[in-house]
Amino acid sequence: MTYKLACKDTGVSCPFVAQGETIDEMMEVAVKHAKEEHGYTDEQINDPETQKMIKAAIKQE
Repeated sequence: MTYKLACKDTGVSCPFVAQGETIDEMMEVAVKHAKEEHGYTDEQINDPETQKMIKAAIKQE
């Protein structure tokens, strides 16, 4: 099973899609992308509302 998180599903106009065999693996890729490409800080990423939005956008395939 693969997990995916597309930036566009979080309301950002970005074609990036993070993928991983586990949620942790996928989140590692997604967080790195969010920091490097969108300028997110650890504080922003760890905000409960941001975490809620991220979890809602994760899809299993």
